[in-house]
Amino acid sequence: MRFWVLASVRQLQALRGELVAALTADGGQGAATREVSVASAMALVASELATNALEHGTPPTTVRLSVRGDTYLLHVADRELGTPPVVAGTRPAGDGGFGLMIAQRLAQDVGWYTTEQTKHVWATFSRSQQA
Repeated sequence: MRFWVLASVRQLQALRGELVAALTADGGQGAATREVSVASAMALVASELATNALEHGTPPTTVRLSVRGDTYLLHVADRELGTPPVVAGTRPAGDGGFGLMIAQRLAQDVGWYTTEQTKHVWATFSRSQQA
């Protein structure tokens, strides 16, 4: 498992790089090119979900990567319970709000829930999927 605490969008580049490095070095199943493809998709989704948490949430924003069997779980959390995740509708390109839509297209599954103090957004990826 890997874990990051983010305070600023300036940390997103490091998050993406560390996430790709962790995923491509973990000895996962499948061909190397497939692992890079999954890692790239997950880095994009992590960046989008973390950006949403940083812009619309309440600190701290945390990102966690875990693996169980053939499935990666990417989990992003913040403490803003009053702002639920929303999939962009028919907004013009450039107006933002497409993070969840990107996550839905690249991940196997995406969802969210709240606890008493924290909002959690998650996405799953198959270690053997081709993104």
